[in-house]
Amino acid sequence: METSSLLSSLHDECRSDNYIEPHYKEWYRIAIDALIEGGLEAYKEFLSKERCSEFLADEEIDYILNNVHKLPQNTIYSSNHAIDDTSSSGTYWPIESDVEAPNLDLGWPYLMPGISGGTNIDLLFHPPRAQPYTIKETIRKMIRDARKVIAIVMDMFTDVDIFREIVEASTRGIAVYILLDESNFSHFLKMTEKQGCQVQRVRTVKGQDYYSKTGAKFHGKMEQKFILVDCKKVIYGSYSFMWSFEKTNLSMVQVITGQLVESFDEEFRTLYARSAVPSSFAPELVRVNSRKTLWDNDTYQHSVSSLASVSSQRNLFGRFSTTFFYLVFKKNSVDFHFSGKFLSFMCSSLF
Repeated sequence: METSSLLSSLHDECRSDNYIEPHYKEWYRIAIDALIEGGLEAYKEFLSKERCSEFLADEEIDYILNNVHKLPQNTIYSSNHAIDDTSSSGTYWPIESDVEAPNLDLGWPYLMPGISGGTNIDLLFHPPRAQPYTIKETIRKMIRDARKVIAIVMDMFTDVDIFREIVEASTRGIAVYILLDESNFSHFLKMTEKQGCQVQRVRTVKGQDYYSKTGAKFHGKMEQKFILVDCKKVIYGSYSFMWSFEKTNLSMVQVITGQLVESFDEEFRTLYARSAVPSSFAPELVRVNSRKTLWDNDTYQHSVSSLASVSSQRNLFGRFSTTFFYLVFKKNSVDFHFSGKFLSFMCSSLF
């Protein structure tokens, strides 16, 4: 006992002040495996037998049961037939994909790292406190002030007013990228359909994959919320693009400029690399000039690849000339001069 005590004392002395005890618990893994294979009753039976406290919220239990994908019953799952040697319920990171990452095909402005200066952060609250604009008004103004690119990462997007702003920005030649949580994408799609709008350029992101020992798996959600404009300004916080966040919910965001924006620039490109085209999109809408760029050698090309189809823009705004529509519908891609600027309007082959 004395030797054990001395070793324990020596071990404590060697620990760094920043040391944190590992949080992994094997019984967590076994309990979740029981939930996946046997349901809620098997999960509670295991916890009771092992005299362990419950660690999953009811919402988490429902999510796992409703989203888990099991291997077919006639599938043999063993060490020789495993999907990946590192894929287990103890593996929280997604398996690396050999699929090529998608390009930021509308272009992405390059800013020299480290030249942005010091970071500035302003806090905005809803309901507003000592601030001239609401959070939603600040977002809309930021979109209208965009000159190069708008990149949105959002868990839930059903706000019609903000949607109109970004569609209008895309018609001005602003590169618009939208990444939405995969499990909530249907709500965004339903909102656009109610507006008579057919979107073309939206991608979805899933959370991390979780694998059980039997090969069953489920994935988490993408819970990030931020909007990046021109790679120079970010709004980041708890505000989702929904009516309830404008009118009833309490929320807070940070308006960030300066060097910290570079981290959001990198994070968006990281999320975009793991994103996918929504499965509910028609194949025709996936093919939209994937190699056309807005930026070449840091020179703006004034080309437009709109977020919404042209007929959808007419439904939203109702202010395009009949000559314009004749030219657009004449071919799938029409180039012409207007007010001294070169524009390239690309339409879905559906029209």
